Amino acid sequence: MLRFLNETPVYNFDLERLRFVGFDRDRHVVCRVTKDAILACTDANDAPASELLKIFERNRRLFEDIASIEHAAGSREEVYIERFHVEHPWFRNVQTRVAVNA
Repeated sequence: MLRFLNETPVYNFDLERLRFVGFDRDRHVVCRVTKDAILACTDANDAPASELLKIFERNRRLFEDIASIEHAAGSREEVYIERFHVEHPWFRNVQTRVAVNA
């Protein structure tokens, strides 16, 4: 499992991705979340970067859990989280477990 600090994520306007970092022992693992994945957590079709950051923070635990699962599945250097991760029934169950345990 990755460990996460509560650092401020960075949004890349050109790539439309948000970056946050997880740690695996003494290595850092860059985690990137697409704008579509963030928007999948809300009813909005689009949002400015400031709102995307707020949506990410409200769902941070979900994204960290998905990043940990993807990392454990073999993504060693970087983890990419896309819309299908958030919409997939298996990951939706992760989101439900996160909400219940919060």
